[in-house]
Amino acid sequence: MLNGFTKGLLIGSILGTSIGVMMDTSMMKRRNRRKMMKAGRSFLRRTGNIISAVVEAFR
Repeated sequence: MLNGFTKGLLIGSILGTSIGVMMDTSMMKRRNRRKMMKAGRSFLRRTGNIISAVVEAFR
C-alpha cells in the first residue's frame, strides 16, 4: 500500500509539472518536447525502481 501510494504521488507530481510545461507551446519546440518526454519516461522507470527498492529495504 505504501509503495503504491508513494510511487503514485511522485509520478503524479512529475507528470503534472511536465504537462504544465508542455502546454505552454511558446516555451518548447516539437523536437525538444519529444526529447523531454523520452527522458521523462526513463526517469520515471528508474525512479520507480529506486522507490520500490527503498520501501522493500524498510520492510
